[in-house]
Amino acid sequence: MTCTDEFSAPSTRHCTPYILLNTRKTGERGRFDAAHELGHLVLHSGYQSPRGPEAEAAADAFASAFLMPRAGILAQQVNNASVERILSAKGRWGVSAMAFSYRLRTMKLLSEWRFQQTAKQLAQLGYRKGEPGSSMVRESSKLISKVFEALRAEGTSVNDLAKSVHIFPEELNHYVFGLVPIGYKGGEQRTAPIRPALSIVK
Repeated sequence: MTCTDEFSAPSTRHCTPYILLNTRKTGERGRFDAAHELGHLVLHSGYQSPRGPEAEAAADAFASAFLMPRAGILAQQVNNASVERILSAKGRWGVSAMAFSYRLRTMKLLSEWRFQQTAKQLAQLGYRKGEPGSSMVRESSKLISKVFEALRAEGTSVNDLAKSVHIFPEELNHYVFGLVPIGYKGGEQRTAPIRPALSIVK
């Protein structure tokens, strides 16, 4: 699968549920994508799973409520919040400005007209497709960290593991979201990994 900026985050269930995330997105948008796909797994994993706009809207609603609980939003006192207030307040929940604004609308803390005006302003500021100036670090897997701790305890280095699957250590580090510290011995030659020969069988 080729990862592009347009790629969002599919989920699937094959005994164990899986969610695949686009690592090129900001931490805020990655969190919402993960919660959205969790919503699909929780709400739409039956024998006849619903599809289309209705299912997507339900997953969005689940993600919004999951990441921005009603009681917490009300306590933050953001009724009729300005764009500046929204940009300041969204950081508490680790979500995008657009997602936070949409949550305020669904909770009737922003009128439809105010929401439309806010959305236009945010789009003009670059918040339609991203989070300008975002410094939020993407959430990482505790399980992967434990796996690498166990491998280190057994004497297996990152270089050994990368070599066993025929990739560069840097490539392995990319796949596991930067959780692998990479070190090289002095004078170590970093040659291209030997990849297995593959052929198409008809």
